[in-house]
Amino acid sequence: MGIQGAGAWVGLVDSERLRRRRLEPGEALFRQGASAVAVYRVDCGRVRLVRHLEDGSSVALHVARNGETFAEAALWAEAYHCDSVAEALSEVTVIPKADLLDALEDNPQAALALARGLAAHVRDLRARLELRNIRSAPKWILAWLRLQASGDPPTARLDRPWTEIAAEIGLTHEAIYRALSTLERTGRIARRSGVITLCRHRDA
Repeated sequence: MGIQGAGAWVGLVDSERLRRRRLEPGEALFRQGASAVAVYRVDCGRVRLVRHLEDGSSVALHVARNGETFAEAALWAEAYHCDSVAEALSEVTVIPKADLLDALEDNPQAALALARGLAAHVRDLRARLELRNIRSAPKWILAWLRLQASGDPPTARLDRPWTEIAAEIGLTHEAIYRALSTLERTGRIARRSGVITLCRHRDA
């Protein structure tokens, strides 16, 4: 998944060992099952991680954005467990797995920073799993917005269109727009150009 502000451990690897990779929209950085040889950081753009299941379906695991690292599980795996595909024109830093493991062994503070980031991801995954049990689209959207929101009143600032979010969470964009209209009509949210404020509600 992705860790924000990973400089505490990414910077341990000699800059001469790092590579930059430019990705066109839709281009794959790696595929599920390929040998796990590196961890990555998004320098600009967005990279989606998608896992393919045995029944032929797929699950969007995460979208890594500017400053986030992803594929940290590669440090302890032989193969990548998902696809990594650019959602937009993107640039990533390629951090060789062997170099990073060697550096972490010599720097316990950086290793601890990595562990903290991974623990935060476990919490995020648990929250996402709980969302999958919600069948009502308005309730799903409201719960998702609560995870994204911060401040008082809670406000979520969207960095991508709802059509992309719909694909990420497995809803049609029509279902999302109907849910948003319902939430706005019932006073649960207020919307304005990429910003959604969660309103106080007696049933919330």
